[in-house]
Amino acid sequence: MKPGCVWLYCALVMNLWIEKTLEDVFASSSHLRILASGEENIRLALRHYISEEKRKLETLQSLYEEVKTAYASEFGEVEIRSVFENPLNAYRLIKRFTTTWKEVWKFASDFAAFRDFESALGTLHDFIPNDDDIEGSKLSLLRLQMTYDLSIKDLLEGQVAGRQSLPLSQREAFETALVGLDIGKPDAALEWLEKARSHDVPPLVSSAETLGAMATAYAMKGDYLKAADSIREVITLDPNNPDHLRRILPLLTDKRPKPDSERERVQSTYRSLCRQGAFDTNSSYWAQDSEHLSCYLQRSKLTPFLRFKVEPIISGSPGVRLIHDFLNDKESLALKSSSVHLISRAKVGSSLISHVSDARIGKTAWLDDQFPDPLILRISRRISDVTGLNTTHPTGEKLQTSNYGMGGYYEPHHDYFRKYRDDNLIPGVANRGDRIATFMLYLNDVDAGGATVFPRLNLWTRPVKNAAIFWYNYKQSGDLDPDTLHAGCPVLLGEKWVANKWIREYGQEFHRRCGLTQDGS
Repeated sequence: MKPGCVWLYCALVMNLWIEKTLEDVFASSSHLRILASGEENIRLALRHYISEEKRKLETLQSLYEEVKTAYASEFGEVEIRSVFENPLNAYRLIKRFTTTWKEVWKFASDFAAFRDFESALGTLHDFIPNDDDIEGSKLSLLRLQMTYDLSIKDLLEGQVAGRQSLPLSQREAFETALVGLDIGKPDAALEWLEKARSHDVPPLVSSAETLGAMATAYAMKGDYLKAADSIREVITLDPNNPDHLRRILPLLTDKRPKPDSERERVQSTYRSLCRQGAFDTNSSYWAQDSEHLSCYLQRSKLTPFLRFKVEPIISGSPGVRLIHDFLNDKESLALKSSSVHLISRAKVGSSLISHVSDARIGKTAWLDDQFPDPLILRISRRISDVTGLNTTHPTGEKLQTSNYGMGGYYEPHHDYFRKYRDDNLIPGVANRGDRIATFMLYLNDVDAGGATVFPRLNLWTRPVKNAAIFWYNYKQSGDLDPDTLHAGCPVLLGEKWVANKWIREYGQEFHRRCGLTQDGS
């Protein structure tokens, strides 16, 4: 029973007891005093009960207005898909399901009308985000800002690449900064904290909290003088809270490893290429040495009158090629439709052995050539047709479809396995060989971001619906090609759907012959 009801119930019971035991002495002033006192208890209990219910209703009304405002601003008169095309809107949608709707559930559960609400929420049971999702969305927001060098001021005001949304609150900006501290990016955290201090959109954060976080960031950078100054300000503002000092002390003796210069160089090039690919809408790709190359029509060996529109991007190894209109709209839609109910958190590895990693944020599904829809086998054969390689199982892996939403990305990586593990530890390599080639299909256009970049080749390709890119992971000499290091840039606006077909070594003996020289020429 609710506290307000318990209090009211006890008061009523007490008054009934008074009425029962003192029914013969109503004229007694002392007895009347007791009676009056009992009635006062009832009145106070009723007032408390009404106050509690009003508070609940006011809270529910406030929560309703919050969601109503969000929908009016984020959706307006446009279609509902706009919520996941904007990273700020997507972040707030996840946040509402981990905070706002939990509050509604808590307050509304005492009302009879709760059943309809419960039923409506129950239909989303399998899709409701959890605490990990909200933390992941904060990290995605920070990653987008860092990768694309977005203005934090614009983000706080609700602007993303020219798209307007509701402004972020000071609390949301502060929480994003804390993510920067968690992942070891104190410079990014400080930038967010500095901007958040003058951004007074509620809910707000206390000055002591902000300064405490700034002290942590300075200590992580090794700037202990500024860290100490921030701590002094914290102690002045909040002298009875030892948590701030306790959080700083371990950092003063923290021996952090020096950053890997090669990794930093790759990451810097990766971010630079991602920015070019996101905002250069005049071209579908860019490479340093592609000006002298020209496209050509390649005759199909399987389909009469079919010509593949092939555009070489890089000459020589790894032979990156762009194939225009490899799919049609109906086929791209069918691939997405076949995958949407099968996708799960993306993993790194092969279809036989893989694991979840923060290096890849997205969702994937695996479609076998024997999939009920004959389209999968048809696409596999078409890939064989244009590449000249054997794609039949087990030489060709299953087709992997991937969906990347808000901030979805794949860090710089190679598709081959041998550099990282012994053959005997990789299921499928002993009898199929390594991934000799990669064929990637773009299933939709992306509003901004999501480019495929090759940091060592200074190359990016922008997702163009129905197009595909192809490259060899091995040189013709049989050596690994380290220049095939590539990455999927974070999705800034919209979503990204791709499909990958990895082709193995064995079975290619008469399709891609070894070269006559050490470099494979």
